Amino acid sequence: SGFVRAEATMTNRAGFAATVLGAMMLLELLVINLAFTADSDFVYFLGQRINIACAARQRFGVPCPTCGLTRGFVLTVHGTVREAWRLSPTGPLAVGGILGMGIALLIFASLERRRTPAQLAGIKRWVQTSALAYAGMATLIWVCSWISVVTRLKWVRG
Repeated sequence: SGFVRAEATMTNRAGFAATVLGAMMLLELLVINLAFTADSDFVYFLGQRINIACAARQRFGVPCPTCGLTRGFVLTVHGTVREAWRLSPTGPLAVGGILGMGIALLIFASLERRRTPAQLAGIKRWVQTSALAYAGMATLIWVCSWISVVTRLKWVRG
C-alpha cells in the first residue's frame, strides 16, 4: 500500500509526464543513432543490412510517398542532413520534429514546476500551435516532394 501511494505521488508531481515523454523522445534518437546506420541505398541494424524493398516501386515502378524516409531519418540522426534531404525531406523533418518536441516538453516540465496554471495555459497553447504548424508544414513539404519525384519520373520516361 505504501509503494502504490509513493508511486502515485511521484507520477502526480508537476512536470513528471512531460519530463518522461520528452526524455523518451530524445532517448529514441540516441538509440537509433547507436543501433542503426545508413547509406543512400540501405539501412543497417547493428551492422547487418536490412533487405526491405518498396513494394509500390517494385509493383508499379513509382516510389511510394515514404520511399527514403527510413534512410533519411537514420542519415539525419547521424548528421548527414543534406544527403538525407535529397533522399526524402521527410526524414530530416521527422527528426527535427522529435528533437524539437522532446526539448519543448523538457522545457515545459521545468516551467510547470515554477509557473501558475494560468501562465502554463499560454505556454501550452503556444507549444500546441507550434507543433501543429510544424506538422502542417512538414506534411506539405512531404507531399510536394513526392509529387516532384513522380512528376520527374513521368518526364524522364516520357
